[in-house]
Amino acid sequence: MLTSAASVPAWADPEPAPTATDCSDVITLAVPGTWETSADADRNVVPGMLGQITGPLLAALNSTPPTAAETVPKQVAGSSLTRSTATSVRAEQVPYVAQVGGPIAGIATGNPLTLSQSRANGKSALEARATELAQACPLSKFVILGYSQGALIAGDFLSEVGNRRGVVDPSRILAGGLLSDPKRSASTVSSGSESAPSTHSVNTKSSSVAETLVGADPGGEGVLGQRDGGMGVLAERVTTMCAPNDTICSLSDKSKVVAAVVPLLNITPEDLPNYAIGRGLELVKNVAEADPQVIAKAASSVITELTKLGVVAATSPYSLPLTLAEMVFSSTMLDDVAQVINMPEFDALVSLTKPDELVQQASQAVSYLLLDAHRSYASNYTVNDSGDTAAQWIVKWLTAKIQAGL
Repeated sequence: MLTSAASVPAWADPEPAPTATDCSDVITLAVPGTWETSADADRNVVPGMLGQITGPLLAALNSTPPTAAETVPKQVAGSSLTRSTATSVRAEQVPYVAQVGGPIAGIATGNPLTLSQSRANGKSALEARATELAQACPLSKFVILGYSQGALIAGDFLSEVGNRRGVVDPSRILAGGLLSDPKRSASTVSSGSESAPSTHSVNTKSSSVAETLVGADPGGEGVLGQRDGGMGVLAERVTTMCAPNDTICSLSDKSKVVAAVVPLLNITPEDLPNYAIGRGLELVKNVAEADPQVIAKAASSVITELTKLGVVAATSPYSLPLTLAEMVFSSTMLDDVAQVINMPEFDALVSLTKPDELVQQASQAVSYLLLDAHRSYASNYTVNDSGDTAAQWIVKWLTAKIQAGL
């Protein structure tokens, strides 16, 4: 995966510098998911899943009309206005090329970006906008929201800030909310929960640097693995939510086929020769470095099973299919060979021969294709005893944090 910032693409028009009207006490930057936005989208309209958070959030905080003196943000750069008692809040999206599929998707969109390139494009856009606003609005606090691919980008941004490698100081981040993060950390949820959100988490993970899990632990981890370093000093300020059966953020260790396929989303036709050569060299390297005892065991298993097939083929040809099936599904031959090869692609093949893993992978594949769980964060996925959906919880949580004072 690409992790470095991408240069501004040729099709993206340069954004005007932030003005005083862009400043607020709290600025929410929302990073939409795949296909929910584009590089030329209207920054002032938060679309899709995150729009179901920012809309109610602004409505809740702006339910009482401000006075004329309160309509000016408290920290407009260079302003001589005195600080009022009101807290101004605004939200905007981060437009970027939100897609997967590379050249195949490019046929429809005109932008042949792979997942990793789109990720880098979105992170670059988020960093650029946060930098602009931080400089123009020196007293503003930021809320960073992300959904799906947007949660991947927002999470990358927050991780770097939390580990003091980001473009803004951690003190500028009021909160972060991630829905269906493809790099959600594997979680161990502590006991206890709250019926209503507060400025503290509902459920927390045991790791001191991982983001804070809200709601029940769905198991597994993000489909792209975990972020090195977690969220650093922002661990308690960054919440993550993952619905049961949402494979994007809760990939099981038994879902080896999905784990093996995901890297292929980053391959362009130009990459294929180098990719094939690289995987071939990796195979040779793994075999050369394998423990001799492991190699001997694998060789013995292969010889034993092939000998059985040869005997059956010569004496009872009609039972050959059954013997072959027994070799694949009941013997340890493929497992022994996998120990030598040590590659996710072969592990994925072996996993399809294990009934329990096959059933789980089929279930997760159906869930992923239908995307029912993936779309449930603002509808029927509840995270506490009060019946709040993930989106409702975030609205209440942010409202409480903002109203408690900056």
